[in-house]
Amino acid sequence: MAPTLELDGLNELRDALIEERQIIVASVRKLREARRQKGTFVLGDGSEAGPRLVAVQHQIDVVEAVIATLTQPRA
Repeated sequence: MAPTLELDGLNELRDALIEERQIIVASVRKLREARRQKGTFVLGDGSEAGPRLVAVQHQIDVVEAVIATLTQPRA
């Protein structure tokens, strides 16, 4: 089993990445809502956040894979 400190750090990293993903989504929602209220909304508003959202999700997947590998019992 991996040292607890290492797993704690990875779990904190995963939590921070999940929070970052939530912030991106909330920012896009807020932008779209503000533009709808002003009547300036167009399809694609907030789309520049897409690549960042994909990158953060990929980082979350990688960290979760490392955590899974480290927590598997060794034969």
